Amino acid sequence: MKTEQKWAAFGLAIGMLCPLLLLAQRLGESHSTWGKTAVNGLAIATPAVCAAAAFLAGRKIARSEERFVQQIDNDRKQWFMLDDFIGSLDRGDMSAQVSNDFADRKIAALLDGYKTKLMAEKEEEERRTWETRGLASFGELLRTSTDLSHLADDVVRFLVKYVNGNQGSIFFLQEQPDEEAVLNLAACYAYERKKHMTKTIAPGEGLVGQCYFEKETIVLHQVPKDYIRITSGLGTGAPGFIAIVPLKTNEQVNGVLEIASFKKLNSHAVKFLEKAAEAFSSVIQSMKTNDHVRTLLEASQRQTEELRSQEEEMRQNMEEIQAIQEQMSRQLERNTAIRHALEAREKVLGLTTILSESDLFGTILFANDKFCEIAQYSQEELIGQPHNLIRHPDMPKEIFRQMWAEIKVGNAFNGIIKNRKKDGTHYWVDSTIVPVIEDGKIVKYIGARYHIKDDDVAEKLFFRQMRRMGLLDLVR
Repeated sequence: MKTEQKWAAFGLAIGMLCPLLLLAQRLGESHSTWGKTAVNGLAIATPAVCAAAAFLAGRKIARSEERFVQQIDNDRKQWFMLDDFIGSLDRGDMSAQVSNDFADRKIAALLDGYKTKLMAEKEEEERRTWETRGLASFGELLRTSTDLSHLADDVVRFLVKYVNGNQGSIFFLQEQPDEEAVLNLAACYAYERKKHMTKTIAPGEGLVGQCYFEKETIVLHQVPKDYIRITSGLGTGAPGFIAIVPLKTNEQVNGVLEIASFKKLNSHAVKFLEKAAEAFSSVIQSMKTNDHVRTLLEASQRQTEELRSQEEEMRQNMEEIQAIQEQMSRQLERNTAIRHALEAREKVLGLTTILSESDLFGTILFANDKFCEIAQYSQEELIGQPHNLIRHPDMPKEIFRQMWAEIKVGNAFNGIIKNRKKDGTHYWVDSTIVPVIEDGKIVKYIGARYHIKDDDVAEKLFFRQMRRMGLLDLVR
């Protein structure tokens, strides 16, 4: 029975009480007075009136209940939409969208903005890890070679592969006595095959010469058809993107790096090439300086031997020797300037980055001043100690198990870590651990950490990391 019928029956039952009570009263009176009052008619109409009133009240209540049930059902659907969207983000599905059926568009816009922020943070973290790993590998490459010609081959091969390019070349500046300096092709790389070719470019000539002259990176998104061809086993084709980067150190250009690709390189890849070019330029400058000094020293030694046997010739050549000594002095001054520049870079790195090196078992081999400052230990207290000396008891051991599992197979590890100072207090770091590989074997690990001073930010990043690693239950 519907709600309206139930209420009508209830009203009828209540209304029947009036005629019954009136009937009971009239039974005690004379029959002659029954039809003389309007009360009789009112009593008879009362059941119908009460039933109608109750029916109307029941209809209103039924409609209110129906609207209430519909509202509850609609709210439940809205919450299901929110739960589905948030669950997709937790699973790393950044393609998830708030349903168009979700009523509160303001909240939907806020959630979309939160998703966009998460995506940007994830991309930035991946770019930073990619760059750190690349620069670490590139630095190791620069340290393993002492022959500039072979090193140039290794450098262009590494950079082309790391940025997913297709072809690359390196030009070295060659200074000639009484003639204008030129850029000579020192190394090139194209689809795993060395192109044996000779090419010389004058400063200011073509894009390579212009890059040397202006000391700035040149990026081409629309490459002329006759500029360069990329050759592969399938044929030849024109690249769609070219980056020309000066090998520059302290405004001194030692050469030019050229990378060609069928696909456009993004901005962080170009910045990576600029940083790698600067590091390579420092090595070139150092090698040239060492070779020049060695040459001067050898010349000086030969002259000394000759002067010992020919005293008269020694007196005649004294002025020339003095000039050579002055030139060596100037060169040593330049070497000192270069050393000071390198020391300045190391100082900046020491002020901003917590650096350490450890052996294959986690024993600390090196810790910079920033490490000692933050952790409140001296170098003597840290060297030779295991890294778990600064491990905070709040950190789940599973994180470090995963870290060791990654770095032992040659992968870099990046994560938010809570460490413990000497006084027992804590500090948060954004840590990147990179294995150092020599001859195909891991010989040690280098850790670079950035101090996160805001605990709220660090904890949010940490919980996000634990969710991503599937370890959130360990910290709840």
